[in-house]
Amino acid sequence: MSQKDIRNKAEVLMKNREWVLALIEWEKWHELIDENEKNPNSYHDLGICKFNLGRVKEAIADLDKAAKLQPDYGYRYASRGWMKQSMGDINGAIEDYKRAIELDPEDMYTQNNLIILEEKRSKNSR
Repeated sequence: MSQKDIRNKAEVLMKNREWVLALIEWEKWHELIDENEKNPNSYHDLGICKFNLGRVKEAIADLDKAAKLQPDYGYRYASRGWMKQSMGDINGAIEDYKRAIELDPEDMYTQNNLIILEEKRSKNSR
């Protein structure tokens, strides 16, 4: 099976929410591909699979790689912020959401998430 076929299979499995099988394919793809051919989307998708399997810290590490490869794309930070939020890392999530909004001021979902977390942090600090 070619690298392209493996990636396509991983993407189909993700659409079907078959996280274990998708992760197997993504890991296989990442092992076969040259380091310089890996891209932000492949790290993001790898992280999404891990996140859905409860491997949140590993998922965030994959999103760190995606953000490093594409530092000017707000969605990278919004996704990572959402994962941090799910772990209870409110301050880390707020930082990521703020960065995402700097890069994409029209992102209403991230703005909403940021407002909710800032309110939560404010209530917790009283």
